[in-house]
Amino acid sequence: MSKLVKNSGSNSNKKFVSLAVRIPTIVASAVFAVILIISIAFGVMTFRNTNSMAQNQISNVARQNVITVQKYMNGMNIYADALGSSILNYRSLGREAGETAIINALTQAVESGKIFSAYFAFEPNGLFEGTPDGLSYYVYPSGTGTATDILNDYKDYSTADYYAPTKTKLMTHITAPYAYDLTDGTTVYLITLSTPIIDNGKFIGVANCDMLADTLSELSYSDGDYESAYLTLTDASNIFITNIRKPDLAGQTEDDYADITSRVLSGESVIRTAKDRIDGSTSFFVHSPIILEESDLQWMLTEIVHKNEVYAPIYSSLFIVGIIGIVGIVVLGLISARILRSSLKPIQNLMTMAENVGNFDLHSQNDSFHYANDELGQLASIFMKMSNNLQEIITDVGNVLAKMADGDFTVTSSCPDKYVGDMHSTLDSINQIRRTLGNSLKEINESATKVASNASQISDGSQALAQGATEQAGSVQELSATISTVNGDVKNNAEYAERASDIALRTKDAIKVSNEEMHKLTDSMDAIEEASNKIQDVISIIDNIAFQTNILSLNAAIEAARAGQAGKGFAVVADEVGNLAKRSQEAAQSTSDLIQMVTDAVSKGKDITDETAEALQKVSGFADETNNMIKQISEASTQQADSLEQISIGINQISQVVQQNSSTSEQSAAASIELSNEANRLHDLVAPFKLP
Repeated sequence: MSKLVKNSGSNSNKKFVSLAVRIPTIVASAVFAVILIISIAFGVMTFRNTNSMAQNQISNVARQNVITVQKYMNGMNIYADALGSSILNYRSLGREAGETAIINALTQAVESGKIFSAYFAFEPNGLFEGTPDGLSYYVYPSGTGTATDILNDYKDYSTADYYAPTKTKLMTHITAPYAYDLTDGTTVYLITLSTPIIDNGKFIGVANCDMLADTLSELSYSDGDYESAYLTLTDASNIFITNIRKPDLAGQTEDDYADITSRVLSGESVIRTAKDRIDGSTSFFVHSPIILEESDLQWMLTEIVHKNEVYAPIYSSLFIVGIIGIVGIVVLGLISARILRSSLKPIQNLMTMAENVGNFDLHSQNDSFHYANDELGQLASIFMKMSNNLQEIITDVGNVLAKMADGDFTVTSSCPDKYVGDMHSTLDSINQIRRTLGNSLKEINESATKVASNASQISDGSQALAQGATEQAGSVQELSATISTVNGDVKNNAEYAERASDIALRTKDAIKVSNEEMHKLTDSMDAIEEASNKIQDVISIIDNIAFQTNILSLNAAIEAARAGQAGKGFAVVADEVGNLAKRSQEAAQSTSDLIQMVTDAVSKGKDITDETAEALQKVSGFADETNNMIKQISEASTQQADSLEQISIGINQISQVVQQNSSTSEQSAAASIELSNEANRLHDLVAPFKLP
């Protein structure tokens, strides 16, 4: 290693690194950075696109599964409605035959496997007479067959969830899942679909179909080809109806859905990322509403897919890209290092040459090394030429500076053609220094002569200035007294403007109070008008009642005429009722006309109060403008007073300055004499130099 490299290393405390290592390392690092940036950009874009596509696909799967649940529940609704419609046919058979037909229909429904159990319940005397305590039929599985309960327990089921909501809403009601113990000790969860039974527009009972919650887990759902996909069904109270992955959660509450359920049941589909409560995996959650027409069904379907499964293809692609990038970088680095090692072999001798030039050792040049005819050979030739030029320039600069040190400013360079490129500025600088110093000394000599001559004139002018300053001081004092008088007048104007502003503010407050009272009057007019309108509505109702009464009296008269002699008394009563209805109608019309007159008068009064309020509002606005103008006058007067105060202070300062100028002028006269003496001394110092 050369001395230059060692010195550089010791001075900068940096470890020497060969270009044969540094360049391949930089190239490999740059390539690695580019590949890394491309990979990151590719990964981010791929993750975003995959994330968006996965959410859309899972949303589509959720919509398909919502339709599946809706179709199933709609089928059950139609089935329960059909059972309820058949009741009216069974009632016409009589109670004994009708009950047999009802039990057979319920038994067939249970044995079909479509539902778990079937139930009819009726209002007191709703289906058959003689049932004041209600009537219910319940067919359910028992052992290998079915069992039937026929009860009169209206007081029990009238408030139950499978009866009361259906009666109140007159629409299909779906209950929350509830536990049911089988005869073998197994507990299952049931959902009751309750439909109303309507006879001539009157509610007479319900037809209920009880379904196993597990049946909803066995429907043919779509999983979108995701192995980790599964769904859950919850109701408006966040109670699990079913969980495909973990059925034993049925009937339990899902607290994580509390903030989401209200949004989903309002018709919004919610997509979010959260931990799966079953295995803790980060997953996509797509929440969709399930609504059944003509029912109060409010369920939420949640489709869950693990994110690891969605992103698995991306992880594989990024791993392959990373392996390929690392192998390419290693191969590129090895090839670059080999090529550079052979190309940079002559650079050691160039480093020695550069070190000698850097140390200004311009006589130690190695001309025996043979350089190739390439960039390094041209660089060596340039170094040698630079060394020779520097040697001649340094010698020439030393000669010129030595002559100038001896006081000879007429000396010039002996080899100006060697000062090329940036070195030409060095020659220009030396010549400029020579000319500048020579001219400066020459000008100093001339200036010293002029200073001596002018110093006498300055002395005479200073004495005249002192006399003028004394006269100015008297004039400034008179001006200061006049400004003080004007300042007092301006302050009085500011006080009067402030008093006027207070009066304007009190005027504005009075107008504001009047305006508020006028608004209260307007509100009272509105209340009177509203009451008149309500009275008008009541009179309209009375008029309608009178009209209907008149029609009834006409109908009664017609019926009395049909009855002949037996209906004469009734005809007289009908005629009197008709007369009474006519007088009521006339009185209602008269009252309506009077109310209309009052309403018109109130409306006119309201218009007048509105116009008065608007006028007061304008007056208030004018008062505000007047107050603002008075404030501006007051502020301007205050500012003028402050400005005059500052002017007075300035005049006093000018007076002091004038007095100081007078004394300073006298001092300047004395200093001018001393300046003349110093100029003569400076002329004597410059005389020995040889100037151009």
